[in-house]
Amino acid sequence: MVPFLVNTTLTLLLVCFFAVVGIFGAPVQDHQDTPRRLYRRADSFAITGAPVIDGAIPQRLEIRELRKNNAQWNLYLLALNRFQQMNQTDVRSYYQLSGIHGRPFTQWDGVPLVQNMGYCSHTSNLFATWHRPYVLAFEQVLYGIVQQVATSILNDTNGEYQTAASTFRHPYWDWAALSTDGSPVLPSPISGSAYIILDLPNGTLTINNPLFQYTFALPDLAAFPDPPFNVWQSTLRYPSSQNGTATSQNSLVSQQIEKSQSTYAQRIMNLLQAYPSLESLHNQIHGLIGNGGHMAIIDYAGFDPVFWLHHVQVDRLLAIWQALYPDSYVEASAEPTGSATIPQGAVTDVNTPLRPFHSDTNGSFWTSAGVANVEKLGYSYPEIQGKSPPEIKAAVNSLYANSSGVTLTRRDNVGSVKDDVAPQVAAGISSDAPLEAVREPPATGNYTEWLTNIRVAKDALEQAFFIHIFLGDFDPNPTIWNTEPNLVGSHAVITPYVMKRDPLRVTIVTGQIPLTRALRVDEQKGLLNLTDEAKTKEYLTTQLHWRITTMDDKEVPRDQVPDLKIAVVNANVQAAQADDQFPVWGELKVQHDITNGRPAGLAIEDEL
Repeated sequence: MVPFLVNTTLTLLLVCFFAVVGIFGAPVQDHQDTPRRLYRRADSFAITGAPVIDGAIPQRLEIRELRKNNAQWNLYLLALNRFQQMNQTDVRSYYQLSGIHGRPFTQWDGVPLVQNMGYCSHTSNLFATWHRPYVLAFEQVLYGIVQQVATSILNDTNGEYQTAASTFRHPYWDWAALSTDGSPVLPSPISGSAYIILDLPNGTLTINNPLFQYTFALPDLAAFPDPPFNVWQSTLRYPSSQNGTATSQNSLVSQQIEKSQSTYAQRIMNLLQAYPSLESLHNQIHGLIGNGGHMAIIDYAGFDPVFWLHHVQVDRLLAIWQALYPDSYVEASAEPTGSATIPQGAVTDVNTPLRPFHSDTNGSFWTSAGVANVEKLGYSYPEIQGKSPPEIKAAVNSLYANSSGVTLTRRDNVGSVKDDVAPQVAAGISSDAPLEAVREPPATGNYTEWLTNIRVAKDALEQAFFIHIFLGDFDPNPTIWNTEPNLVGSHAVITPYVMKRDPLRVTIVTGQIPLTRALRVDEQKGLLNLTDEAKTKEYLTTQLHWRITTMDDKEVPRDQVPDLKIAVVNANVQAAQADDQFPVWGELKVQHDITNGRPAGLAIEDEL
């Protein structure tokens, strides 16, 4: 029997931050890695990041914040547009850099492939750190184009565009933060239109919106043999069909992202406090954006422009983690699936070369140790630059605590709703949660966090899929489950296009969907009392449901998903006593009774 993976101590969780999988049946062996200077090339593309001017390290900004700087916003879009039009044979082109992640499974910058797959590291301890030099390379090329564009801006009499260009860094999309103006979580420049109007010093200019899609210049069936990707000329999100006339359904994508938004914030808070799973959270966004399109498939995800905004956000979360827990980084681990340059079963660690990313022109490679300090790479983030750990916690709380179970249990002004928090809390819960129903915590400052734990084989369905968690009745139509009113959240398992199941080498992935906020909303409706654990368990036994769909919205019976186990865990938590503190979690307890005897539910006899 395969044990259900539940971490029970904070110490273990810190160590396991990057290890999001359990490997069963895979041989563990020492990886006698080749020297870092193998494949020496005189013309290697040295990834050094964008230069720092005058010693002031620029920040990567959230996309909506970047948009407030008109000059930098215009430079970003003009440069990205030009970037996407570069010759696809250029090693620095948008096409080739995007293709590092997966298809077309060809050498990049002279680095050979040992397996016919993309270079990217997934379900790996190198996941977050491998993507750091990847994003850095993209930013470096884009920065160079920004400089070129700045010199071509007419009527820039005061040098505004030159100044803006010098401090440009690639933005991130914070899909977990509530917007302050009521705008959608998915910013309109990403989803609104294939064209965008820029307000330049010499007038307006309409260009192809480079955030909306990427259009392939040279269709190559050998490079993209997989249907329907072999007939799609442009990247698609939640495609309307599987044929060549398909279009992106961005309005549905926006609805899906909006519906699960509070779970992202809760997962970030949990990740930075007690229950880390960065790759799992990252997968949720990939699935909801792609939903059968490019972002949902590892082999094709890198071509969607939103991929880069998403992965700068992932890098930001890694940087925040490092700033809070500087002694917790990459631990040695066996690779469950490997990559184009790392054999399956090889042991990787902080000194493993992050191929194919060269750190100089002589063929040396970046390592996780080498990319640990973001400021040495030429950038930082608003939440960490020049801040102490308490100040970082305060910044994190201000962004995400209002959408998590934490806000509903803050220990101050008992019995009232804080004026500065209330509007955001109400917006973060749901449209049918009245503001006056949101209460402050009992005077003890303690409360219980409830989580749904998900454990499943990555190759269970040999394709990408969703696991939907509901609290209450739901519509039987699976095509609307990602926006169902009683949906708590949808967990995504993303895979390569081809993911053949191997029962002798099972890779287990895990995830979580927090339940606390949804339970608090139901409590305000008078449906339960969270201070009574026994009654809460009874409520969850009858009201918690889970269903599975593939990315084309087809339901898969729960008992036909190999190695799927759903469990409910809870923990006693001491609420934070100040804005610059996090809550303190107690030990996680598994509540077998809630899932025992149900399809794919954790049974009482299952090992922990």
